[in-house]
Amino acid sequence: MKETTVDSAIKEMSVVFPSPADVQEIPLSPEKGDGAFLRTYQLTRWPLVNHALDMVDRRLGGKAGYVQRLVSYLFLGGLAALVNLIVFDLIFSFLHLPFDLSTQARNMLASICAAECSVMTNFLLNDHFTFRYLPGARRPWPQRCLRFHATCLVGSLLTFVLEFSFFSLAHVPALFAEMIAIVLVLIYNFTFHHIFTYRSARHS
Repeated sequence: MKETTVDSAIKEMSVVFPSPADVQEIPLSPEKGDGAFLRTYQLTRWPLVNHALDMVDRRLGGKAGYVQRLVSYLFLGGLAALVNLIVFDLIFSFLHLPFDLSTQARNMLASICAAECSVMTNFLLNDHFTFRYLPGARRPWPQRCLRFHATCLVGSLLTFVLEFSFFSLAHVPALFAEMIAIVLVLIYNFTFHHIFTYRSARHS
């Protein structure tokens, strides 16, 4: 069967963010008297990047996996943020509705629609590439999606409150207010995806 452009793109990204089946945990070689320990990250196609992550594991006591996930989350989250801004601007600036809305109401509608589009984009990308080797990734897809939404719901509410406050109270242009709010909520989302969305499932 002929490989599609989407299949090719997913294959390329899978090389950068491999699955647990692709990579085995390999003991690091002891350095300067340190004992050997297991890599906490997933190997990439670039030896220089792997070496840098090895150094992070040694210097930070096994935090390279966290750093790798953060970089992946920031990159993929940037794509989701771009979706957020595009949807927000299209609805706020260009959508023609059959009824009149105040500027504040249009701003609210644009924020809600942009938030949901951004959350789904974030989930689909990060579930497949960033968090798929964490224990919680073994849950069924609908459960992961619901938990991801639950985590992002608070983040979306924070984004809306911050954006609306900047726009209405500080008179920051709507698009820039949305950008500032997204950046401020980023750390909250990443942290709670670790401690709630993809935490290990409890077994009875």
